[in-house]
Amino acid sequence: MRSRAPAKESSLIEGLLQPLDALLSSTAHPGDESLEDICVRNALVARTRWVLLVLVALYSLLAAGLYSFSIYGLFLIPVQKATLIGSLLAVASYNLVLERWHKRFRHHRFVTVLQIFLDMVFVTILIHFSGGGVSWFWPVYLVVTLESAFLMDKRRDVLLLVGTGSLMYGGLLYAEYLELLPHVVMPFVDERLHHDPLYNVLTWLWVVVLNFTVALIGVFLMSVIRRDRQALRNSEERLLNFVDSANDLIHSCSPDGRILYANRAWQKTLGYGGDEISGLTFSDILNPESEAECMAEFRKALDGGPVKAVEAGFVSKEGGVVSAEVNISCGFKDGKPSVVWGICRDITERKQAQEQLYRLAHHDTLTGLPNRILFLDRLKNARALARRQGFKASVLFLDLDRFKIINDTLGHTVGDKLLQQVAKRLLGCVRETDTVARIGGDEFTVVLVNVGSEADVERIADKILKAMAIPFKVDEHELFVTSSIGISIYPEQGDDAETLLKKADIAMYEAKTRGRNNFQFYTPALDANASKKLHLGNDLRKAMERDEFILHYQPKFDIASGKVTALEALVRWEHPEHGLLPPADFIPLAEEMGLIVPLGEWVLRTACRQNAEWRKEGMKPLRIAVNLSALQFRQNDLPEIIRGAVAESGLEPELLELEITESIIVQDPETAVDILNELREMGIYISVDDFGTGYSSLLHIKRFPVDTLKIDKSFVRNVDKCSTDGAIAQAIITMGTSLDIKVIAEGVETEGELAFLKENHCDEAQGFLLSVPLPAGEIPGFLSRTEAALASTSD
Repeated sequence: MRSRAPAKESSLIEGLLQPLDALLSSTAHPGDESLEDICVRNALVARTRWVLLVLVALYSLLAAGLYSFSIYGLFLIPVQKATLIGSLLAVASYNLVLERWHKRFRHHRFVTVLQIFLDMVFVTILIHFSGGGVSWFWPVYLVVTLESAFLMDKRRDVLLLVGTGSLMYGGLLYAEYLELLPHVVMPFVDERLHHDPLYNVLTWLWVVVLNFTVALIGVFLMSVIRRDRQALRNSEERLLNFVDSANDLIHSCSPDGRILYANRAWQKTLGYGGDEISGLTFSDILNPESEAECMAEFRKALDGGPVKAVEAGFVSKEGGVVSAEVNISCGFKDGKPSVVWGICRDITERKQAQEQLYRLAHHDTLTGLPNRILFLDRLKNARALARRQGFKASVLFLDLDRFKIINDTLGHTVGDKLLQQVAKRLLGCVRETDTVARIGGDEFTVVLVNVGSEADVERIADKILKAMAIPFKVDEHELFVTSSIGISIYPEQGDDAETLLKKADIAMYEAKTRGRNNFQFYTPALDANASKKLHLGNDLRKAMERDEFILHYQPKFDIASGKVTALEALVRWEHPEHGLLPPADFIPLAEEMGLIVPLGEWVLRTACRQNAEWRKEGMKPLRIAVNLSALQFRQNDLPEIIRGAVAESGLEPELLELEITESIIVQDPETAVDILNELREMGIYISVDDFGTGYSSLLHIKRFPVDTLKIDKSFVRNVDKCSTDGAIAQAIITMGTSLDIKVIAEGVETEGELAFLKENHCDEAQGFLLSVPLPAGEIPGFLSRTEAALASTSD
């Protein structure tokens, strides 16, 4: 943003600087002003003397001519003529010397006295040859008197010289009176006057009085002129000192751009010394980005047009760029530009502050990525580019799965460092033309420009998921983070930036609903899900108060014998409007809203209480498996809570199984080992859920006091058909066998999957093929039927 200096201030500065033009152009050394004055005055007197010499010569020629043709004839004898002409030539000679070399004589004040003295001598000679006491040339003395008043600074010196001239004139009259010098006979003049003492005395006194009167008047007038001039010079010097000591960068240039003067601030800021300035031009110090605009204003100033303030970059001697606000004004002399002034204010710090404010307003301070404001602007540009070039644009809305758990358990410092590393990985997954932004918390967005098809977007989304799956090393922690990505496409899913962002957000929540660590494209059907999610969030807070949650129990089976080994407690929500809702519909919401801990504790206590009731009813002992969320596992009083739930229900601790996801325990292995050891000491059975997704090593598993590894259903699905999943499942089974840890496969849905697991000696299985989750009231009957079926089979 450019700022214009106020017009009043600009004109005031111009007015103050105008008097400096002459001062800077005529004064090379501030301490030599008096010598410069003498030099200038000598030059002026020399020029004036030429005028007088020309007038005297012309008059003499005219008089000689007229006398020659008159009855009197030319009365001067050859010696007199030679003396008169020689005198004029002598005056012309020394005047020529003074005019040409007056600067050399400025340090020799006696030259001033000498030239006045010589002028008086030659005036006296002129008077002698033009009639002496009756000559008409005596007023030339007055001219020499004015010359002395002009050249001499002190009145005493002037009066002394005037007195000397008066004595010369008096001596001439006296010599002619005594006939020591023969007087020149002049026509029209009575010869007796040369010998009349009264006439000579009165004439001499008259000339003396006029000479001294003119001298006094001249001295007075010159003193006034000198005083005014000195006052002006002092004012100019004060102004020059003011300009030189100003904080602003001030310089002057000739009309062709050569820098003539620069104040101290200018020299200090740009690093040039006084001797280096003379070789610079205005364009030399301008950086290329500013040169065109500044030189345009420079030319406007030379033309006398209105000039606006501009922001420019000056290149310092060291090569750095100094930002400045430049006001240009031009001084004119005789209607022509004489000097151009530049008043520049260093705004480098202000520009840096503005850039910093802009960055703070448009970038995330933690990661350095664009924030929501800049992201939306980039998205608008991407839309415009796609519209012009006939391509598509895409928005990816990315949310880190379970980031809140890491942030709450390991602290905000670790969380911040994790976010910084996530930002770097995201930047490495996209092109330079794309934009990665952080719009808050653990939410990131990506704008993909010039997208050809959805397949291009899928490749980028898959690349991001794979990049996020690699463990993050933050301080001493090895963190495993996945992400859920929602995708919207321009122009199919909207024309404005906010709509595209909103629909990508909706698709992201769909990805979370589908188990996290995946990406989903927006479809219109998701709008209904988003609306449902909003209402569910409002109802979820009231669900516990209304006792709307229930538990279903899914059996786990020994693959070899077919016996039920345990029951997994799975929470369901009996919503008054939407009916029975599975965990996928509300567990992510409970985590977002901070309700997962109280809900998990309710599940724990309810499951323990139910198992204890079954035992009282005579049902055979079976473990009841309860899933612990990450936030529950990080509770400092988790062992006490579990101990309290077991004691409150009366359940034997060995009949409680806790399922903890692999990703939870590998986030902070040291803490996890301590907690698991304490739980094992209580007799509680430990199972690692979703095994194979958390990148835990064999070393980790050996350290953890666990009883069962639960193969994640993503590896079990089509295990009999996909060689990769089959290899992973086999590896897990083999590892469990070698460590004497039972292995259970979840999500078994086909006979082929069960056959593969049985063939590879997997210990247990769980899934819809064997049994769906059942209400508590159906469990005793199911167990009875299962035992009966096994008994009949054995028979």
